[in-house]
Amino acid sequence: MAYLLPVIFMIPIGIVQAISNFQIGLNVITEVIVGFMLPGKPIAMMLFKAYGYMPMYQGLLFTQDLKLGHYMKVPPRVMMIAQGVGTVWAGVVNVAVMEWAFGAIKDMCEPDNKNGFICPTGRSAFNSSVIFGVIGPARIFGKDGFYKNFLWMFLVGAVTPVLFYTLHRMFPKSGARYLSAPLIFGGVLFIPPATPLTYLSWVMVGMTFNYVIRKKYEGWWKQYNYLTSGGMDLGLAICLIIMFFAVSLPQRTFPDWWGTTVVANTMDSMGTAVQTVMKKGETFGPPKGSWS
Repeated sequence: MAYLLPVIFMIPIGIVQAISNFQIGLNVITEVIVGFMLPGKPIAMMLFKAYGYMPMYQGLLFTQDLKLGHYMKVPPRVMMIAQGVGTVWAGVVNVAVMEWAFGAIKDMCEPDNKNGFICPTGRSAFNSSVIFGVIGPARIFGKDGFYKNFLWMFLVGAVTPVLFYTLHRMFPKSGARYLSAPLIFGGVLFIPPATPLTYLSWVMVGMTFNYVIRKKYEGWWKQYNYLTSGGMDLGLAICLIIMFFAVSLPQRTFPDWWGTTVVANTMDSMGTAVQTVMKKGETFGPPKGSWS
């Protein structure tokens, strides 16, 4: 059943991604399905999630690379060979680097790691295994669950696209044509591990290139915007490698300046935006011992 999900959703999600450059993940829906099927089995939940989500995710990434190769006039066979070799090599390198990191980096994945190796994605996956695997969605979202009202969002998610389409057909000149339910509801899927600072960076770059530059310099935008996006991705990867060998590996302190310290002074970073802060030992939700 896990393999059936990417077969069903790859084309619809691919269409949304081709239009909006946003991919809707199957990670949550796979967690919910297997959580109801196999409650209390976190390892089975993680395996089902991997087999149900990653084929779609990686398949669309491969398609995206082939699209870039098409724009750059690279033969499809050459692209496919490069993707295959890269996939095999990346599998070896990723495992090797992970083993080395856990053995060489002090306090790896700890919240107070001075170099920022706090493993937010891994923590998010672990929390999901507890919520949907150990506890199970039936206890959380079921008839007597603390978050049972969240199930209404399935109905909201199904009705909203129809509503937006109807508004666009009735008022074609209104701004309803810019409303996209997958983007509105899917935009928060990256939190965690993403933060509001991450989203702000995306908004600034997106507005600059896809609104300001497109509106004022459409010719440049058509010719260079896609290549600029690829160049920025490549530049980020190169900078990360340089920063690792120049700063992290020699265990040097990263330079402090406004761009690296301003985030520490925000309400989100300091935790002051939370209305109620739990004290040590306190809990919220159903009282202890009420889970059955």
